[in-house]
Amino acid sequence: MTQYVVPGPMGTKLVDESFSGEPACLLRDYMPRGSTPGPMGLEPGAAGFDAWNFKENQSLLKIRDLSPPVAGAASLSRFFVPGEKITGNLFFGGAGMDGGYILDMVRAFAEKNVQLISVDPRKWSGGTLADAAIGVDVFRAGKSVIQVPLDKFPQSGTQFNLIGYSYGSLVAAQVAINYGAGGTVVNHLVLIGSPIGGKFLQQVKTTPAIKNVIVVDLTAQGDPLYAGMSREKLLLSTPSLGKQMVEASGHFYYAPNTEEGKRRRRELAAYLYSRGLR
Repeated sequence: MTQYVVPGPMGTKLVDESFSGEPACLLRDYMPRGSTPGPMGLEPGAAGFDAWNFKENQSLLKIRDLSPPVAGAASLSRFFVPGEKITGNLFFGGAGMDGGYILDMVRAFAEKNVQLISVDPRKWSGGTLADAAIGVDVFRAGKSVIQVPLDKFPQSGTQFNLIGYSYGSLVAAQVAINYGAGGTVVNHLVLIGSPIGGKFLQQVKTTPAIKNVIVVDLTAQGDPLYAGMSREKLLLSTPSLGKQMVEASGHFYYAPNTEEGKRRRRELAAYLYSRGLR
């Protein structure tokens, strides 16, 4: 029997079964009872520490038999490592990360010559309900104990920018704090309609490698959510959000699949371009 820990939208899951041959299975550190994982696994020297190993069609024993340099090369070939230089612009959409507005958001930024990459919802979302009911509450409070690494993507431009809307803003903040703490420069972290907690907001703002945090609150449009809000106010906002989702207003200001929605997204792209996004 082989133990695998597979990264998923809400963290990781442990699979106790022989490897089936499906690609992209990531082996993480074995955690002894009572141990606490760090942001990228156990700290070096801790009991049970073992570098991440990525190798298809290998058993746990065979992977551990690899020498550290070989194991490291196998594990890191698919993912960006905190501390590594990254360029490109990633967009994390709202709960579910599958709204029809996302493709048009990419088009809007392309008009400003900013190449936006929308992230894969199969990796970064647990579904609309799970994201809204669980993910927001978990990710808004501070850096998550377990971090999901970024898959490598074609790099472009001169900046590394993370743009997130609603729930996606919290995921973007988690990615920013994980990679920024490791030394990767994040030129801009953009939080749109974000319910991020006050302490976590301060943490990303004071991380040296995160050069600029741009908060785009939608309170002027009637959004009850805003950066730095308390958990109590977040819970009290639920009825208003339900109404606004139906009306495509307030918190959902940038989500309508209408001509007006397109205009708003182009306005947003122009504003962020004026703030230095490239």
